[in-house]
Amino acid sequence: MASLPHTFGVEHVFGLYDTADFVTLQSDDISQKAALDVEVMDETGRVITDRLDDRRIETSISGVLLSTAAIPTIGAQLAYDSVNYIVKDVSDAGTNNGFRKVTLKLVKYQEIA
Repeated sequence: MASLPHTFGVEHVFGLYDTADFVTLQSDDISQKAALDVEVMDETGRVITDRLDDRRIETSISGVLLSTAAIPTIGAQLAYDSVNYIVKDVSDAGTNNGFRKVTLKLVKYQEIA
């Protein structure tokens, strides 16, 4: 007898892209945008040119803090899904009846390795 899980129909990406060594990762959110968006309008107000520069990848990862782990600090570099990010924001939240949850906001700038 075969073991589960089985996927039927069209194949999709399931779950998270990567792991992190300081948390049991539970979610990720990845977006890309241009930091500079310049539009040129003609005399009638219609956009005739749009220039997009300075591509950025912004990522948020969240998970349950491991008991022996150190939380990365603001300004540290962190690799996620083969991309090297800069840690821009750290949130460390807990309750009296649950585990501590850590969320990091990360940014990858186009011109910074």
